[in-house]
Amino acid sequence: MQSEEFRGIIRRDRADSEPWWPDKRPSGIGTPNIVVIYMDDMGYSDIGCYGSEIATPNIDRLADQGLRFNHYTTHPVCSAARAALFTGRNGHSVGTGWLANNHAGFPGYTGVIPPQAQTLAESLRAAGYFTLAVGKWHNTPSGISPDGTWPCQRGFERFYGFLEGETSYFYPARLVVDNSVVRMDSLPEGYYATDDWTNRAIALITDTRNEDSARPFYLHLAYNAVHGPLQAKPEDMRKYLGAYDAGWDAVRSARFARQKAMGLISPDARLAPRDAKVAAWDTVPPQERAHYSRHMETYAAVLDCVDQNVGRLVAALERMGEMDNTIIVFSSDNGGTGGAGPTGATNYARNYAGLAPLPLADDMTHSELLGTARLAPLYPSGWGQVSNTPFANYKTYTGGGGRRVGLIVSWPKGLTDKGAIRSQAVHVIDIMPTLLELAGVQALTEQGGKSTLQIHGASFVNVLNRHDAKFSRTEQYYECWANRAFYRDGWVAISLQRRGEKIDFDNWTLHHHADDFSEIVDRATTHPEKLAELVDAFDAAAQANLVYPLDNRSTAQKFNNTPPGDRLHAGHVRRFFPGGQTVHRKRVGPLIQDRSFCMRVHLDYAGGDEGILFAVGDGQGGLCMVVEHGVARMIYNGFGTRSNAELQLEQSGPCVLGFEYRAIGARQGLGRITFNETSHGNWVPMSPTLMAGFHEGLDIGLDRRGPVDWDLFDRKGSFPYTNTIRCLEIEAGAIAPTTVS
Repeated sequence: MQSEEFRGIIRRDRADSEPWWPDKRPSGIGTPNIVVIYMDDMGYSDIGCYGSEIATPNIDRLADQGLRFNHYTTHPVCSAARAALFTGRNGHSVGTGWLANNHAGFPGYTGVIPPQAQTLAESLRAAGYFTLAVGKWHNTPSGISPDGTWPCQRGFERFYGFLEGETSYFYPARLVVDNSVVRMDSLPEGYYATDDWTNRAIALITDTRNEDSARPFYLHLAYNAVHGPLQAKPEDMRKYLGAYDAGWDAVRSARFARQKAMGLISPDARLAPRDAKVAAWDTVPPQERAHYSRHMETYAAVLDCVDQNVGRLVAALERMGEMDNTIIVFSSDNGGTGGAGPTGATNYARNYAGLAPLPLADDMTHSELLGTARLAPLYPSGWGQVSNTPFANYKTYTGGGGRRVGLIVSWPKGLTDKGAIRSQAVHVIDIMPTLLELAGVQALTEQGGKSTLQIHGASFVNVLNRHDAKFSRTEQYYECWANRAFYRDGWVAISLQRRGEKIDFDNWTLHHHADDFSEIVDRATTHPEKLAELVDAFDAAAQANLVYPLDNRSTAQKFNNTPPGDRLHAGHVRRFFPGGQTVHRKRVGPLIQDRSFCMRVHLDYAGGDEGILFAVGDGQGGLCMVVEHGVARMIYNGFGTRSNAELQLEQSGPCVLGFEYRAIGARQGLGRITFNETSHGNWVPMSPTLMAGFHEGLDIGLDRRGPVDWDLFDRKGSFPYTNTIRCLEIEAGAIAPTTVS
């Protein structure tokens, strides 16, 4: 029987039949390529064409060849914004109301984009596009092994990058190519992630052109810049030495003035007041100013490097003759962050681990190391507010600073109003339908044998063509971490919460964009009917998009939430074997986080053998056992608080070296080394207990990439053990009591 899809004629003899082949190319030669360059935690004012002093000539050139949008909004947190970009649907409605790797146990917060929410890549691939993704993903709940949430299961033919929310720029913890973890024990000299992502992107585009000179490609290039930990190359750091000595107040005012001068914001716009928690720069003690300035020098260097790489990508497209017919979308997932507070942090992982920041005096002793691989820093919130000029608030908040970011659309062949500014309200969910229309591609209507979910976004192609075009984005809801907002026809209602406290459902403010671009004048008392209208509209949208229940738990509570299926009882034992790649941190964490545990390594030892037996974590936090000069040493890195235990080895042959840890409560712990199941020496204070915050997982027989102990790494590198290790056993003990016992 003739297939319904086949459009030819089949008879008994080929001479009497008519062959038919499906045309998988959207429209053949002339169909535009698509490149989405996605930044991470980059604020509204951070690039030159949005008012910044940071050197971004290559990104600015894209704006000169295309359009800038001054009222583009996004979900104010990583995974949700990416899910909305990929699917054209509100993040909560596709299971991603918060971070993908923190399943909260409710439909809007699973971290899994359902198969019926087809992605931009899936629709473009079905239409014949090459589909390529490089850099940060952050839309899979685990990242441990390939499943339906990895890039190559969601429409991308090729992927290279990392799957989680952040990683070191110099020593990324876990690189993935397509569906496999990259097997490597060390990275090449001079490695830097931003350069690596661009190198791979150019290589993949080159491969596609060598394979097919006419087939269009879609590249999603997601830099982890400028997300923490902020680390920069020395040559980029040198460009900005002293550039921020004037302080955040002066830099913010200068950006605001440039924004007005270039017509990006309305002439009557006002600069949002300084965050009340941020000190006026002229009141900051002189000895602290250099430390704070160094933070921002690092941030500028990280972004400068991205601009250099955008220039390299554009140059490659030009060499291949592809630039003229390539649509480039440049934007950020959310605004700049205030997560490290008024004084910043040299080890921001402490926040994820539920620990107070190190004292500023301690941080300042590490000022010269800011920007290097040795620290995991995040700038003070005063610089975050600079990033978000002219708005108030930060990432994860639904005020302007969190949800309003820059958007550039460049297409030399297809846009005529080059260098112009567009003021229509556009949201992240509108990117997908717009790109599909420009490509001449219909969105998939069926996925996995089921009808696809409704797309919430709308194409704004008419806005690209006409500055006065009306756009259908007349309203949009926003929610993140219990913060809420609702926009309708130039009005926005906003409700912001104090993290970790009881949710205030009634503390809404109301703002009118026509005379308040920066959203700083509260109209709630003069327009109560409008406020009530928007509050009701938010509730209706929240009900329809799986937003409830709102979750205002603290950072530590959210990052260390363990679903029941992942909780391990005392006595649970896992065996791990050498020879494989780094074991994912989520496989090891439940065995050791804020609980007692015992680690036993079965090995052969003879006098003179040395090397690392096992390591968990990295320079931010973790533990490592090393044998050197006949001594077994346990190195404990409690997120900046370090301690050691030692044991002289006097017996050769097969043996079991172990580490016994007691969590005694209130994040305190004790550790000691064991030999052949017998304890030796006194208990050594080793605190705080380990929690979320480190990037690396478990290595056996060496310490790959980012080391637990930098001094040891400087002397010995990854330091492979010179004899045989048979296995490592980890036995989970009791969960820590709530108080010291």
